Amino acid sequence: MRRCLAIVTVGFALASSSAVAHADFRVFEANAPRSPSPAEPRQGLGAVVEQALHPAAEAGAPDTGTQTGSGTQADAGTQADTGTQAGTGTQADTGTQAGTGTQADTGTQAGTGTQADTGTQANTGTQAGTGTQANTGTSAAGVSSGTQTASDSAEAIPERRPFLDDHRWLDLTGFLQPGYIARLENPSEGISAGVVDDTFWLQRARIGLRAQLFEWLRLRLEVDFAPTAVLQDAFVDVVPSQYVNVRAGQFIVPFLRAFSFNEVNLGFLDRALYTPQTFDRGYIRYLAPRDIGLMVFGSVGDRSPDHHDPVLDYQLAVMSGRGPNLPLNEDAVFLYAARLNLHVLGVPVGVEAESDIARNHHTRVAVGAAGYSNCDDRGNWNRGFTVDGELRYEGLYASASFVWFRNSASDGTFLSDSPRCRGEPGPVPGTSIDFVSRGAHVQAQWVLPRFWGALGTPLDLMDLEVLARFDWVDGNSPYDNGNPLFGGGVGSPGYVPPPSYIDSDNPPSRWRLTFGLNYFPTGQQTLKLSFNYQLNREIEDVVTGMATFRGVSNDIAWVQATIAL
Repeated sequence: MRRCLAIVTVGFALASSSAVAHADFRVFEANAPRSPSPAEPRQGLGAVVEQALHPAAEAGAPDTGTQTGSGTQADAGTQADTGTQAGTGTQADTGTQAGTGTQADTGTQAGTGTQADTGTQANTGTQAGTGTQANTGTSAAGVSSGTQTASDSAEAIPERRPFLDDHRWLDLTGFLQPGYIARLENPSEGISAGVVDDTFWLQRARIGLRAQLFEWLRLRLEVDFAPTAVLQDAFVDVVPSQYVNVRAGQFIVPFLRAFSFNEVNLGFLDRALYTPQTFDRGYIRYLAPRDIGLMVFGSVGDRSPDHHDPVLDYQLAVMSGRGPNLPLNEDAVFLYAARLNLHVLGVPVGVEAESDIARNHHTRVAVGAAGYSNCDDRGNWNRGFTVDGELRYEGLYASASFVWFRNSASDGTFLSDSPRCRGEPGPVPGTSIDFVSRGAHVQAQWVLPRFWGALGTPLDLMDLEVLARFDWVDGNSPYDNGNPLFGGGVGSPGYVPPPSYIDSDNPPSRWRLTFGLNYFPTGQQTLKLSFNYQLNREIEDVVTGMATFRGVSNDIAWVQATIAL
């Protein structure tokens, strides 16, 4: 009867434990059970099982080391009994066990045979008083060592190797970003700057997971459902050490600093102007944030937040170069990207966020540089670089960057040697276009001191952040040997005026000022209400078949909520 009650109790405990794990959205599992030390109390599910199987021991039986085969057990050592043990004699955990034979826990067991127990013994199966005992530990010639678990047979299983020890976990992720956009055009101009977007907008609706299969093997999946299901991240990481790791699948291209921040952790409601956003904002159109490929990455230095020595992060990637969810590489030219990022004064707390909501008490500075080479879907060889930096201190976050690309026919080097990378035809027959693309930004954000903390909970948890940013982009200017960094302007050889405001191949140059406010009710990035006001100015005339449009103003007021797991 006691055995039946124990089984029912164990089943109830397992069901309760599973419900708690799923409610927390994080499931931790370890296949190799850990035996508590003598000074460590039994906790959690193990304590419930122990009490169900050995009620006398949990009810206050003296801890003398005597164990009887009738089911009453007093535990004096590091022995976990989760199964049923039967015998007609008495077992002394300090030395003697009587079944039909005698077992000494110090080395000698007399039953139908002799066994020397040199380690911690976990009996999770059935032990008969005839002296026959089934263990799943390592047993050779009657000698048992290490932690053991029960088996249906007495055959020993090889000891688990540390490299294959699995510490598995599963983390569910997801977030929504609903909002409203209002475009504030100047009525006196009498023209529209492009897309009319006074509307409610669900910018992102994502769900995904992170998982660890072993300490050295992790995976990531994420799908965006706004407006339809599109795969975002799908990769596996092999992480044997801090210094050298490998990633394979679809992931962020390691080039721009702006792409190193997940969309939940962005400071503003969109990234800088030079990054593609939607079909009507593809200013440097080939800079897709994600691609499919292989990357080697790692870090050199102590990444602990309490250290202030330099830390170097590196990323080296070879990718298909077609963009996300396009596995076929039609031009047989790979995208190559390499990025270096130096944390000059150590890695900050909250490095994953484009903000200093963590309020680092020591100044943290990082500088980065990256290179890029690919042949795009227009047949142009895109090669470029970026330099950037950031600063964090006591709620202040500031960053700046500059991006440059040259786009032309391949020169035959191994980076772009393909018949399909011979350039886009130019305005003169027999020639191909040769142009540069550039972009830059500078921004500053400040998480205000919590001067409202005296008002008490929950107001003492909230944060307010004010933001300001200037960004600029020139997507297409003729390459000029005399001015290779900035190219030629209006009237230079090869110049073609942009045909519309939303042309992705030849968009008008423009700059933008953005002012914003972020409200964090809980002081965390996972719950945020944001407001951005954007002053957009096109600084290049748009020439269509009907008219020439000059510098249209199209300001935007944008409010958005972020709700994340």
